[in-house]
Amino acid sequence: MLLTLKLALRTIARRKGRMVLIGALVAFGTFLIVFGTIFADSASAASKKAIIEKFTGDFIVYSRTSKEIPSPFAFQTPLPKIRELKRVEEILDSTEGVAAYAPYAQNYGIVQVERDGRKIDLPIIYYAIDPASYARVFGEVKPFEGSYLGSGGEAGGVMISAFQNAEYRKNFGVEVRAGESVTLLGVTEGGVNSVPSRVSGIFEPQRYSSVFNYINFMDAATYASIYNYAGVAALPEDLDASLAAADSGEDAIFALADDPGASAIDVGSLEAEQISGATMVAVRLKDGANAEEIIARLTGDESLGVKAAEWSAASGFYAQISAGLQAFIYFATGLVFLVVAMIFMNTLIINVTERTAEIGTMRAIGAERTFVRGVFLAEALALNLTASLAGLAASAIALAAFSKGGILLPDLISQFLVGGGPIPIRATVWPFVLGILAVALVSVLATLYPVSVATKITPLKAMSDK
Repeated sequence: MLLTLKLALRTIARRKGRMVLIGALVAFGTFLIVFGTIFADSASAASKKAIIEKFTGDFIVYSRTSKEIPSPFAFQTPLPKIRELKRVEEILDSTEGVAAYAPYAQNYGIVQVERDGRKIDLPIIYYAIDPASYARVFGEVKPFEGSYLGSGGEAGGVMISAFQNAEYRKNFGVEVRAGESVTLLGVTEGGVNSVPSRVSGIFEPQRYSSVFNYINFMDAATYASIYNYAGVAALPEDLDASLAAADSGEDAIFALADDPGASAIDVGSLEAEQISGATMVAVRLKDGANAEEIIARLTGDESLGVKAAEWSAASGFYAQISAGLQAFIYFATGLVFLVVAMIFMNTLIINVTERTAEIGTMRAIGAERTFVRGVFLAEALALNLTASLAGLAASAIALAAFSKGGILLPDLISQFLVGGGPIPIRATVWPFVLGILAVALVSVLATLYPVSVATKITPLKAMSDK
């Protein structure tokens, strides 16, 4: 073993130029494996974190009658309302693994402003949210002018994005101002409803500006007023019993006409109550909570009439973009390393050809084929593992340099991956181990053919080449 290593090191020393070139390629390949793997994993983790924290939560609950999976990224209206929202909320409140949840809806509407005695209708796309629950799940939307919905001492209203306001100025010649009175209009089955309101604030999105530039916010109470989402807090016991009995079939429904409990209602005794028009509920979980179990609890109760989609399904193509980038990085890294291995193998073949006489002489003085094979393998491992250590060191230095500020990508790519800004780097030990293992494996595989050629060289061949 010691003799084999000495011969291998001597050969490396005699062919410094060529070995330095091979070592540089191996070091570069190792760097790509380590840095590329960590970057791909970091980008995937950062994308998941950003989507969960800013858009979907860990999963989305929506109506069972919805034909498609609703996505906060894909503005789909009209979506069916969640009929049993209160019961869904009760289950979420009683579930240990749930950290917070936020019901909300997507819709279109009109913001009507008055300028110089003239009323101007401005189109708006918005999320209708409960400000408190939305802030618990996704963080408070911080305006640079005015206040967050309901936090300025006045109830509700709308928040307009700065981009949307600039579009108003460009297309309509007006801008809305924080604090000004407006009229909100929405189209219902009975026509157009209008509700007096106010502009709570003007904001610039901190993340996913490519989406939130076009999305504004309205408080849920104002939204319920626009669309007449109202009911009663509780029905009289006789009427409640009659309605429950009517669930037994069509005949029971028609029998309500002769039911005294259903025909004699004291309207004055009924207490009005607003009903949410929420079409989705974003749910955030505590660390370690099992999303599948909680989803099964919600969707397993048929009477709730809901489905659920985990963050990856609800995020649509955004999660696919992250997965695609990760796959591309792995593919590119593997391809480059394969090229390195082919170059290394080709160099070894040339090396064997040049050393025909030397190998034949070793065989003539009694060297076994296993000995010759060991010399070549020792050369490959000594050179490549040393070079890989240099690649690991370069990776560690690069990761340390990016650990504080992250890696800044072009804004278009960054917007799709993490909603904008740098990709935070999270280094782990596994890619370093993977780099060493890959180099060792490639070193062994790349020497198989050259060694098979070397061990077939006979003393006669060596004599003829002198």
